[in-house]
Amino acid sequence: MPQNNEKLLEKLKKLLALAKSDNPHEAALALQRAQKLMQAYNITQADLALSDIDESVSNYWAAGSVNPPRYMLGLLDIIQVAFGVKSIIHSGYKPSVGFYGNKDRVELASYTWEVLARQLIMARKNYIRQQNKRIKNTTKTSRGDKFAEGWVLAVRSEVHLFAMSREERELASLWLEQKYPDSGTTTGRGAGKSRDADMSRHIGYREGENVRLHQPVGGQEQHKLKAER
Repeated sequence: MPQNNEKLLEKLKKLLALAKSDNPHEAALALQRAQKLMQAYNITQADLALSDIDESVSNYWAAGSVNPPRYMLGLLDIIQVAFGVKSIIHSGYKPSVGFYGNKDRVELASYTWEVLARQLIMARKNYIRQQNKRIKNTTKTSRGDKFAEGWVLAVRSEVHLFAMSREERELASLWLEQKYPDSGTTTGRGAGKSRDADMSRHIGYREGENVRLHQPVGGQEQHKLKAER
């Protein structure tokens, strides 16, 4: 298949759509033209299907390593569920996160990730600053992690499912295998033990309840995210 030939793929999709026309002559002619193009350029049905899968990469990765805390993985999962996409963490000097799936949704998923991740990190930092200065740093960190877990849990309750269809899941898996064959999985770091952990999680949950996540309607990207304070 010719590289970066989106126009050809779009033309084929239009022809195949016309091939479903109620007009037998129009349908037959469109199908014939599509088959000739596919044969000429060695394009398969799988190539056409995969052309609807894309990736949008966000360079915002506040976790500091490719082995993030569990609250950050929880936030990633929220984005995946909200927009019906998948995510992959790219390692390197400065890790990044990519969202892949239906190309009409990945860019918005990436945008929303950056907005929510920045809000989460800021809220966690502010909570840690409020802790008694005489408390050990490890305790402050643990409480901050528990706060973040509560925050993410509250945001999750606001998300309505935008489930991927079986076909989308299969295509996304195939796309991942082809583009990143050596990718693996991570479970994330858990929060350390500390006193008042439940209280920290509860406070985080209450603050996370102020976040409102809205999905795109009719392909529009207006009102992407509304945070009420």
